[in-house]
Parts: sequence; C-alpha cells; structure tokens
Amino acid sequence: MNNIYIKKVAQLLFASAAILMSDPVSVKAAGTHFSSTMAAAPSIDNQAFTIRDDSPVGAIVGQLTATGSNLQWILEDDGSKGAFDLDASGRLVVKDATRLQANRGNIVSVYVMVSDGISNSNMAEITVAIMDTYMNIPPTLDPIADKGACAGTSVDTIFLTGMSAVEPDQTYSLVAVADAPLLQQLNVTHEGVLTYQLKGGILGGSCIITVMIKDNGGVRNGGQDTRLRTFTLTVNRLPNVSIATDKGSIIAKGDQLTLTASGGDQYQWRAASGIVGETGSASIVVRPVFNTRYIVTATSNFGGCSDTAAIDIRLLGDFIVRANNVVSPNGDGHNDLWRIENIEEYPVNELTIVDRAGRTVYSQKNYNNTWDAHINGQRLAEGTYYYIFRVKNPVTKATDVARGFITVVVGD
Repeated sequence: MNNIYIKKVAQLLFASAAILMSDPVSVKAAGTHFSSTMAAAPSIDNQAFTIRDDSPVGAIVGQLTATGSNLQWILEDDGSKGAFDLDASGRLVVKDATRLQANRGNIVSVYVMVSDGISNSNMAEITVAIMDTYMNIPPTLDPIADKGACAGTSVDTIFLTGMSAVEPDQTYSLVAVADAPLLQQLNVTHEGVLTYQLKGGILGGSCIITVMIKDNGGVRNGGQDTRLRTFTLTVNRLPNVSIATDKGSIIAKGDQLTLTASGGDQYQWRAASGIVGETGSASIVVRPVFNTRYIVTATSNFGGCSDTAAIDIRLLGDFIVRANNVVSPNGDGHNDLWRIENIEEYPVNELTIVDRAGRTVYSQKNYNNTWDAHINGQRLAEGTYYYIFRVKNPVTKATDVARGFITVVVGD
C-alpha cells in the first residue's frame, strides 16, 4: 500500500496544480492584454459492483464512470490478485475465472485512475462483491434390493454399486445402520462391500437397513452432500430337519433299511458307505457294512434356507462280508477268483488266507478281488481254507474283522 499512498499524494499535487491553472491568468505584453482558461483535471469516484463467482472470462463486472475528456483508464492495483482487467472504455471485466472462484464470497478492491494525457485523476477504490453461487451436487449410490437371510450366524455380503462424489475434487464416505437389534455386526467399506451377521438365536423378523453416502462438498446455497438408500432384510427360518428309519438305528450286519428325511422341500444325502441308489430324494435305502453316520441337507423353497440332520446306524454282532465261499481256478470264468461284494466300500483293508494248519498261503493289503487260489504260481490243493479280512472303520477308527472259510475246488 506504500505505492498507493505515494500515488495519492501525487494526485493531490496534480489536483492543486490544476486548480491554480484553472483560474484566468492575465498577461500583458507590449501593451496587449489577453487571458487563458485551463480545462479541469479528470476525476473518478469510488464505485461498487457485484459479480457471480461462476462468471466466465470476459464477463463484464461493470462500466466505470469518470469526468474528463479523452480518458485513459489505469488499473493500479487488483486486490483479487489477477481476477479482473480494465479495458480501454473503462469496463471492468473478468480476466481469470479460477482466481474469481478463489475469491468467492469475498469483497475485493481494485484501484483505478484516469488520465486525459495532461493530468491524472485521483485514485478510486472500486469494490467488487463476488457472489458465492456454488451448490453441491449430491453424491450417487444405486438402489439396493431387499434381501432375505437365513437364520444363523454366518456372515453375508452385499456389493453396493454406483458410489460417486460426482465432483472430481471431492471424496465420500459410507455408513450403514439398522433400525432393529437383529444384527451382531453391520459394516460397509469405502469400496461398497457391505457385510452383516445375525445375532445368535434370531429365528425370524425383519429390519430396515439404511446406507448413507456423504461427500465433503457441503450444503451452502441449498446444496446437498448426502444420499440415503434403504432396503429391508428379512430373516427366514431354517427348515426343521429330522430323519426316521423303518428298522431303528441298530441292525444286523448285512441287513438294509430305509432312511426318510422330513422338514424341507428338497433333500440331498451326503455320500457315505452302504447307500443303495440315488441320494437326491427324501428317502434312501442303505446297507451299511460297519457303523455309519448318514447326513442329509434339507432346503426350504421359501427363502432357500437349508439345514442338516444326521443319524448313526450301528451294527450288531461281528463284522461280516458277502463273498463266494467256493473258488475253482480252472479258467472257466466261474468262481475263478474270490470276490467280496462291494469291495470298493473297503478301500483300507487287509486279507490273510491260511490253511488248516494255520500257515499263511496268501496275504494282501488293500485287497481288490484278485486271489485265484494260487501260491507262488502254483495252484493250491483242494480243501478248506480260512480268511481273515480286516477293515479300518472310518467312523469308529477301530479295525473291524470278518472271518470265514473258502473251499478250493480243483477241476478241469
């Protein structure tokens, strides 16, 4: 402002000189008398204008007025640091839109003089009120469809879409809340991954979940910085699954029974030893060869919720296998090998065959129906032999043992 002070002092000096020069001056020379009148110095008053902060470059702030002729307009100082310019006709215009917006909501001063080529005017303060017209556009978030949840404590996930603060220089945050105390946890990440978990013991009911997205653009001039999306979360009951059997849960070895599930609309039995036939219906037939647990999953058509039930079937007496008790290794394709029915159900096994004297004539781990009554390439003599078949029970982890006899018949 020192420069401005100096300039104002200079203006006063110029003005005083102008006053003196404006009075008539009489000059006498060689007996002649004449007078000369000087024109008044130019003058400009303080003035005020208003401009929108979103005005483009070249927009007219206002037409300045001053007294004098052949005026030259001089912009001495710009308090906006470059937002404005002064053209040759005295119009104050927008020079830099960015600087204009940087001064939004402020009143800035520019200092202007005029000159007629002989004298300069006083310095006038031109105030410009820069209107803050910014109105924040609300952030965006796509609508969220209503959801169904199955009773239980598993964590479910929803992927939100369409999150944006809209304006490129803004950021946003997400918050989710529920209107009923059904949830153990409810979280949402900046990337829009919403997770929720029901409290234990919640078997039904519903709640409204509200997701709020908020940007940092503010709400001045009626702008909006938040958007809300709501959806209803409905808790569906799990099917009440049970399993019934037509012969109880303890049966004789080699016997078969029917297991029937209820409580759902669709059923799927888990693979297990001894299942006969298909596993995609409510009822199945089983012929277990050792103590076995059978598990079924039932699904409800309403809400698609599912649950499981299990039943343990135990066998009475010693472990037995079904196999041919005669081997006639004559190559006729009939009883040439000793075969155990459903041998694939005993993947971990060990077979030992002995003669009447207790001498081992054959031993094989993981037997697979290949014994042909030979030893070291020689066919065994006719007679009775005894087998010991050991199987690892996958349920009890114990070893079940089946014993029996085999008759070897030698024929042509």
